Amino acid sequence: MRRFHLPVWLVFLAATADALAQEDEPDAELPSVPGPAAAAKSIPPPGIDYPALQALGGGSALYIDHTYETSDDLSTFYWVKGRASGYRVALGGILRRGSFQANLELPLQLTRLFIDNLGSASPPIPADRQKSSFSLGDVVAGGSYAWTFSTDPVTATLGVGMRARLPTHTMTYSFGLIDGSTYAFGFPYYFHLAPAGLFLVSYGPLSLTINEGILAMLAKNTTLLGLPLNIPNIFFWESHTALSLVPAKWLGLSLELISCIQLSHIDDQNFQTLNHLRAFYLNPAVTVDLGSYRVALAGRFGLGNDTQKFGVITFSGSRALLVRVSYLF
Repeated sequence: MRRFHLPVWLVFLAATADALAQEDEPDAELPSVPGPAAAAKSIPPPGIDYPALQALGGGSALYIDHTYETSDDLSTFYWVKGRASGYRVALGGILRRGSFQANLELPLQLTRLFIDNLGSASPPIPADRQKSSFSLGDVVAGGSYAWTFSTDPVTATLGVGMRARLPTHTMTYSFGLIDGSTYAFGFPYYFHLAPAGLFLVSYGPLSLTINEGILAMLAKNTTLLGLPLNIPNIFFWESHTALSLVPAKWLGLSLELISCIQLSHIDDQNFQTLNHLRAFYLNPAVTVDLGSYRVALAGRFGLGNDTQKFGVITFSGSRALLVRVSYLF
């Protein structure tokens, strides 16, 4: 990860120096031409599943994206050990009307499980050590309202937002075991509510976006071997800090730090792995504007072991790569 940090910050520093130098050059003939400051507000960091940044700025858009996600450890839940990967294709839209913004995302999910053990049961037969399922993913919707304050050359925006994630991704997996029996289970699915305070400040080509709020994960119970299994609710403090740079009107660079700190405590002895979670992620991204189209490439890198556990309960993995194509209007 250290090798990754250095080139990212070198790109940011070099591009920032060039953009700020251009801004400082006098231009008496064209004082009203929009410069990098205006461009910075039009290229917010792309949000990557999950949890995504609730961005301020920008306009209405339709988009399609593809995300590849991986998790190296499924043992967050005691009844399964192994790893998983996911392919997620989402259709989404952002609608802006004045100070109000609404968004909706409809994903399709292909999940692949690579199983080592299933609780205390006998091992799965070789043919069932890998399982794939295709389903509707968790629908995400949200909205925000913002107030903008401008004092040349700084523009600040304050807002409140709400994100909801509906547990529409409900799959039950069945495995044939070596002893001839069948082992069936479902992963816990949560209804997410995430109210947050939103902040954006822009100076020239630089922008800083901050989200601070609560992530409430309200459990939808599942089944294990045909029997109902009660899943506890979990509450986190969710924080996003994203630094963005627009060195050219068509190019946006961003680096985002995400932290999800558990606020609640779970007493159930079956779920002690879901206590004291502190998940951190680093999300670099590059965005290119091509006329009315926008192409974004973003990555997510988990920092520490707790990102594995958080990635399992949110179905987002500890590492991810996203490609998004948007139509702006």
